[in-house]
Amino acid sequence: MTAEELAAIGAREVALAQVDVRLDVLDSLGRHPLLPPTAPNTWTVQDGLEWLWLGPDEWLVLAEPDAAGEVVARLEAALEGLHRSIVDVSASRAVLELGGERRLDLLAHGCGLDLHPRSWSEGRCAQTLLGRVPVLLQEGEGATRVFVRPSFARWLVAWLSAAAEPG
Repeated sequence: MTAEELAAIGAREVALAQVDVRLDVLDSLGRHPLLPPTAPNTWTVQDGLEWLWLGPDEWLVLAEPDAAGEVVARLEAALEGLHRSIVDVSASRAVLELGGERRLDLLAHGCGLDLHPRSWSEGRCAQTLLGRVPVLLQEGEGATRVFVRPSFARWLVAWLSAAAEPG
């Protein structure tokens, strides 16, 4: 993906540390200082880390690029003694950030989620298909992040470019 290809659809590539956390929240209540979001399809920020809800016992934790090792160590220490899985998955997804007022209309061309503001707003995230490609969407302030497997990234950018063309 070139910067020009991304700019044509109002996107840019974002580098992030990505750490997958599996934890039984009910079993660990009161036993650790972390409070990941428990409401489905939401994300929050806690101590400089973004926590995206992926399932009842799974989160994707995001941090600055190259911070994955530090995040893993920090989470291992905070969750010591609890049954958990903490894995650096930074290389498993490319991250595109779409900006602009029409980004949700563009995504709606190939996404089964209701992306209308009554249902989709800042603080929401969801796993879905976009143009038949598995993705994770994260809605922020004025931008939507699209997490996609690197092997699908070029194809998805080409699909988004075609979907953005008038006509």
